[in-house]
Order: sequence, then structure tokens, then C-alpha cells
Amino acid sequence: MVERQTRNKMKKNDKKISFVYDLTDEYHIIGICSHLKEYKLCWNINKILNTNLSKLEDFSFNTKNVTGENFSFFYYNDHNNRNNIFLLSNKNDNLVLLDKIPEADFLLIIKGVFSEKRIEEVISALKKTSNILTVFSVNMNKIKEMNTFLTELELYQMSFEERPKKIRR
Repeated sequence: MVERQTRNKMKKNDKKISFVYDLTDEYHIIGICSHLKEYKLCWNINKILNTNLSKLEDFSFNTKNVTGENFSFFYYNDHNNRNNIFLLSNKNDNLVLLDKIPEADFLLIIKGVFSEKRIEEVISALKKTSNILTVFSVNMNKIKEMNTFLTELELYQMSFEERPKKIRR
């Protein structure tokens, strides 16, 4: 009988421990509204950040509003500073990749160690670029599916970084 009471008390006092990893701490997202073609925008970003963004296979992300659509994807891995920089189109025809920020034509995503001051400098430099209408920092905490989106982005990044390099003869 005592054993049964102890077991019942344990059930009442059991607490579940869950672990939630928030990816947004590692990322900065800058929304860009522009009439520039993606390759011209990429060229401007490469000049500002001193990078070499390269176009890769289009990125596909499924949400309740978007299923199986492809969005332009550019990538640069800054090995020296341990940063990854992505440029994604946020729009494909009439579809929006992240529907909580429909005003953004492109998303500049920076993963790694970038200070808030450096982000503000990048935003300021982009705003001075002709044919860029507006540039803004995205509040990732207001976007419900942000962790899922960033996880998919990381998995996509890993998929092309693990591909064997072609050997030239």
C-alpha cells in the first residue's frame, strides 16, 4: 500500500524537461525591396560585404501557403570569419517565401558573428545603393515558422557543401 501511494505521488510530481534550441540567435536577416535583377543586387552586396556570393540551385521551402516552389539562392562561405551569407529571393511569381514579410523582394541572411553595429552599417550601405527602395532588419521572433525555415536552410547548405568537388584533369 505504501509503495502504491509513493508511486502515485511520483506521478503527480513528475515534470517534463524539454529542450528548445532557438536558431535565431545565430542569424541576422535583412529584408530588401528592390527592382534590381538578382545578379545586379548580388554584385552590389558583394561590393559592400567584400564577398563572392555565387548562385546555386534554387531553394525550396514548404509552408502552408507555399509547396514545392523554388526561390533563387546565392551563397558565400567566409571561412576566415566563420560566417555564412545567403541571398534568397522572397518572391516567385505571386508566391512569397516568408509571408510575414511580403514587402521584401530578397532576404539577406547572415549566419555567424556579425555585431549589431556591422548589421546597421550593411543596411546603411544598401540603402545608399541605387534602385534599392528600402532595407530593413527582420524581427525573427515575430515569424512563427522561423526556426523551421532556418533548419531547412542549414540542411540545404549542408547538402551542397558535402557534395564531392569535381576533379579537373
